[in-house]
Amino acid sequence: MMLAAEQSSEGVWSMAEVGHLGALGSLVFGDHSWIAPTIAVAAVGILLALWVSRHRLASLGLATFCRVLGWLLITACLVNPLWSSARPRRGANVLAVVTDISRSHLVTTSGAQTRADVLQELLNRGELSDPNGWVNRIDQDFELQRYTVSDRLERVETFEDTPFDRPASNLCSALQQLQQRFAGQPLAGIVLLSDGNATDDFDSLDALKTLAPVYPVVIEDDGDSMDVAIDVVTVNQTAFDDAPVTIQVQTQQRNANGRKIQLTLLDEQGTPLESKTQLASEDSPVRFEARPETGDTVFYTVKAELLDADDQPIATEATTVNNERLVAVDRGSNKRRVLYVSGRPNWEYKFLRRAVETDPQTELVGLLRIARKEAKFDFRGRDGESSNSLFRGFEESEQELAEEYDEPVLVRLGTKDDTELEGGFPENAEDLFAYDAIILDDIEAQFFMADQLQLIYQFVSKRGGGFLMMGGQESFRQGEYDRTPVGELLPVDLHREIPGPTDPVQLSLTREGWLQPWVRLCSDEEAERQRVTNMPGFTVLNATSFIRPGAVVMAKVADNAGNEYPALVTQRFGRGRSAALCIGDFWRWRMNEGRQRLNDFSLATLNPLDAPVTPGDDPEEDLNDHARACRQMIRWLVGDVPKRLDVSIMPDPSLGLGTVRLIANLKGKDFDVRDDANVGFIVTKPNGEKVEITGEPSEDVIGRFEVVMSAVEPGAYTAEVTATVNEPDQEPEELTASVGWASQPDQEEMASVAVNRRFLSDVAKSTGGRLVPIDQLSSFVDDLSHSEAPLVEVWSWPIWHQWWVFCVAVGCFVTDWTIRRRLGMP
Repeated sequence: MMLAAEQSSEGVWSMAEVGHLGALGSLVFGDHSWIAPTIAVAAVGILLALWVSRHRLASLGLATFCRVLGWLLITACLVNPLWSSARPRRGANVLAVVTDISRSHLVTTSGAQTRADVLQELLNRGELSDPNGWVNRIDQDFELQRYTVSDRLERVETFEDTPFDRPASNLCSALQQLQQRFAGQPLAGIVLLSDGNATDDFDSLDALKTLAPVYPVVIEDDGDSMDVAIDVVTVNQTAFDDAPVTIQVQTQQRNANGRKIQLTLLDEQGTPLESKTQLASEDSPVRFEARPETGDTVFYTVKAELLDADDQPIATEATTVNNERLVAVDRGSNKRRVLYVSGRPNWEYKFLRRAVETDPQTELVGLLRIARKEAKFDFRGRDGESSNSLFRGFEESEQELAEEYDEPVLVRLGTKDDTELEGGFPENAEDLFAYDAIILDDIEAQFFMADQLQLIYQFVSKRGGGFLMMGGQESFRQGEYDRTPVGELLPVDLHREIPGPTDPVQLSLTREGWLQPWVRLCSDEEAERQRVTNMPGFTVLNATSFIRPGAVVMAKVADNAGNEYPALVTQRFGRGRSAALCIGDFWRWRMNEGRQRLNDFSLATLNPLDAPVTPGDDPEEDLNDHARACRQMIRWLVGDVPKRLDVSIMPDPSLGLGTVRLIANLKGKDFDVRDDANVGFIVTKPNGEKVEITGEPSEDVIGRFEVVMSAVEPGAYTAEVTATVNEPDQEPEELTASVGWASQPDQEEMASVAVNRRFLSDVAKSTGGRLVPIDQLSSFVDDLSHSEAPLVEVWSWPIWHQWWVFCVAVGCFVTDWTIRRRLGMP
């Protein structure tokens, strides 16, 4: 029976209050005032028993033990011993049964039965067909709450005729919702029926430590059907000119060992671009290399097929939904602009311009000095003339456009309008920060004002731009940059001077250079070594041997004596990056290519049988090794440079199937964050329908605007973003950007047809639960009524009132008496 005791006001105890009882109960004394007398009486009885048997203690050991035990049982009744245990109070605790109704359960487990059939039969047997079924037994001891989970968590009244056809399994968000919903409430546990293939993820499993124990029911996974699925697809964009986009595909297979998997990369029109085959047992990823012809977002499709012995596709897979994956590659909607500043017209600018003029991602703007500034007291020219004689002939009304004697003569090339760079090198952050990278080539530090040198420093450290200094007679230390802000951001130390080589030097790649795709031109190692070996010797070098900490030498040069010098050095600096190309005649490489090509062209003209020439061939066409090297270097320079309007996609499955957040981070011309703006999104769906949404300012991050978009329909989505920025004391400025993403709810749900025991085990372990095999579910439910719960009731039994205690005491005395009688003792 349950005795009256110290109970809470509701007649039940919390688990914290009765934690000392443990799972099996404990022994307590009902009358503490009798503990001392009981000990005294017990001690007297034990001493008397030993005194009586003192002469024949060896032969009366068992009899003495039984007498002492019987005496202890009798004296124990003086303190009223009670056996107390706690069990969940019936109906006071909540137990949730959560069933995953996603379509991943429609795959066959064994024979013709699917996991959905197994779960539906289990639910019907536990709730409908058997009054004592496991669901009904839970309802007798707990407040039962039934839930289904797919793309969202829903409470239901019954599991009868549950459809397993939903396209998502947001198990993680469902558990987090239950954690929030039952915070502070007596949730005893969660019984989870799922295959563990979640379409969302946890930030950290540590967040589940405050959740009630989760008991995943593990479905048997003994099917023999074959299946291949595209598991993980990663996209890497590099400056490697031959393949600026690398698509890496990792597959997973089931029961397909010994078979072949054929992977195919297709473009947006479905045209196959490349196919590769690997054994299903191989774990290594397959890499595809692609070179999109345009910017913006480009979509590719990766397709996997399981082949039979005759290399024909197998049509008996468990599912083909997971055989394709749509991949979005964001190439950037706006060109990256690079400002090239040179101290004199040279070959470098010509070849750099040719290298990037066909690149859809970069644009080169040139500022070339064609005449140095002159002292006013030199070369006066005609009487009364105060302007540079190169500008002689300007009309009187245009004299304000003429350059002064003490100003250099500059030429602007590739500018977007007549006003760009009209005052020479920018003198304020708004103008300079409009570029993504700066290249200084053979121009001395005195060309810039002190504020402009500091501005270049801030361009890299604050704006996050790229900076490259090329070699020349007025670059690096020779250009007196050693005590300037520009010298501080360079990866080489200019404070110490070393003698340079007197002979031509030969370039080679360092170990770090071999590892960087933008430094190499060939994917084949032997071809790359041959290319480097065929490069000409360079005669102009800004010699240095002092590299700043953290900088990396990508290439080096060596003279005939074996002396080595850094040739290409890079480093991260602030938010940006800087590089030093210490070679001053890098153009010689292109000239050498031109001479070799002209020689081949001449030989082909003299002997067409040995080297036939196609009509229309240009001897300067395909002179691209130098051009590709320059293009890759510039792409690396601008690759990670922040934009004023940066748009990104963040999936948020907790808000519904296919839901994403479109995030726009906005900065002003000085690259400080701006929140005084109007941001609009125009989303184009796969069917061509356009949806206009206004961005809302973020509550957490200044300068961030967000919208939530539901992308349930599978396919390619694109978003055009327009931001109208209200700059102080200026006209509103409009910025544009675009982004794209692929929505594939079905592929994500059916990514794997195997039961994810690891995920289920991690969830159970993090919450204090355990895995429950499906054939042990009934016995597990029986144990729940005796398990720990937030609210329990304490049951106490007086031990002395138990019949077995009286029987044991009497048995002990009878045994003692019997032994003594047999030995002839009283």
